[in-house]
Amino acid sequence: MLPELFCGGGARVAARLRAQELLQGPLSVHPDFLSVESEGRWLGIGEIRAFILWARYAPAAGPRRVALLGPAERLTSEAANALLKLLEEVPPYLAVVLYAEAPDRVIPTVRSRCRLRFSPSPKDAWRAALERAGYEAKEVDFLLELCEGREEELGNLLETKRDVFGEFTEAKKEAQGLPFPELFLRFSGEAADPLRRRAFAEVIFEKLLSAKTFQVLGAGEILARTGAMRDLFWELLRILRERLGREEILRSPWVSWAKKISLARGEIEANANPRLLAEVVLLWPRKG
Repeated sequence: MLPELFCGGGARVAARLRAQELLQGPLSVHPDFLSVESEGRWLGIGEIRAFILWARYAPAAGPRRVALLGPAERLTSEAANALLKLLEEVPPYLAVVLYAEAPDRVIPTVRSRCRLRFSPSPKDAWRAALERAGYEAKEVDFLLELCEGREEELGNLLETKRDVFGEFTEAKKEAQGLPFPELFLRFSGEAADPLRRRAFAEVIFEKLLSAKTFQVLGAGEILARTGAMRDLFWELLRILRERLGREEILRSPWVSWAKKISLARGEIEANANPRLLAEVVLLWPRKG
């Protein structure tokens, strides 16, 4: 299989999606996947030699092994030269997927041995992947907005096409029928699924505005205990920003709440008292 080199602003996302497509499953747990990537440093000869050694072995769980390598412009000359022979004679069971945000800086001998693919932006790469998975335009727009800032979650929606709006509506209906404490308990179990997480968060948002103070205090204790605080703060902030954007109320008390949630997300990282932090954020709308 001819190596592929993805280029452009969305190159890394597009390359990872291609690797996932080839392996037909999540990359993080696949035994036949290898990532050779750098974060702001050069890829050296040692890493390429380790990759070449790994490439000698046949797949463990499927028809092929897949290696993701990049950014290709960060290969040292020595590493690039070591890679050339493998790129020229790729074993039949191996797929090599490279990416480069600056293809003009990739060593020409590496670039010439690859099939070039262009991806202008990460959003375009995700949009194309969702469309290939069978999602309609309205569903794609909804999912891109839903996972903005957490785009990696979209990968879990590619394996099997889901009924986006139907599932969202059903999840919201389910959440609306739950007692206030159970709603928070269930939220922690739904946090890994962006569709259900947002649906439950929207119901929490609505119920918070009319709940009794003692109910909110109890919810804060549950939220701190379940460890789902970061996910709920994320969703509440997104909901507030959307509503403020639609209503264009710059002086709304919700602006103050949005600022508090934004600050609270940083306080979580600083190991603030989780129960106290949850109570302050959830009670904040009463401040006005």
